[in-house]
Amino acid sequence: MNFVMQTSAILGIRDKLNRDEPLIVVNVDHPSSSLVEILSQQKIDIIFFDCEQGSIDCESVENMARAARLHNTVSIVRVFDSKEWVLSRYLFLGVDGLVVPRVDTVEDAKEIVDVVKYCFPMDHENKLIVIQIESCSAADKFEEFLAIDGIDIFFIGPVDLSKSMGFKGDFRVAEVEEKIDGIIKLARSAGRHVGILVDNENVEKYVNKGVRFLYTHLNAFLEKGANEFAERTKLNL
Repeated sequence: MNFVMQTSAILGIRDKLNRDEPLIVVNVDHPSSSLVEILSQQKIDIIFFDCEQGSIDCESVENMARAARLHNTVSIVRVFDSKEWVLSRYLFLGVDGLVVPRVDTVEDAKEIVDVVKYCFPMDHENKLIVIQIESCSAADKFEEFLAIDGIDIFFIGPVDLSKSMGFKGDFRVAEVEEKIDGIIKLARSAGRHVGILVDNENVEKYVNKGVRFLYTHLNAFLEKGANEFAERTKLNL
């Protein structure tokens, strides 16, 4: 039953992408199955377990993925390394896909697709594959990446891309924005999907540019809600 439900959830995500509709993707960087349960009841398409920069361990991923499945919500995990044993270990914990950071070469990207197919030879199409484009070398060869079958989302990492370009993480400088816009345009022209980090101030801009994997942090959601609530409590005394 859970397998059928989860296959339906993945198909729902693919259907939205095929209709060119945006996906709301929220990063959870600490272990909590109950939090996943709460998020699954919100207007969120994908819950993103962060094992690269967060404190989530393997056992927690398994439990959090189980909570997502019970609520027919798609979960993906960002791994800390692209080695085959790392990818396969996390894939078998019940998540619906992988986010792989620091993918700098076409060869690395192809190997990621091959690992997913090896782990799930009969139903690998039910796993989402997201690779991060976050270096000058990857950005400059992006057209080659677009020729690879099996990658669902090319996820731009603006902070690391900015660092790679020498701007110390400031992704709002004109040169970085121009590089990002170029990646988005190439992906859209090739009929492929692209993602990026967004916030309340720039999400509309990126949706209009064609970004469909709209990634944000749960911490940002909480901060925004808390600040708005605090403003409403102020009295004109």
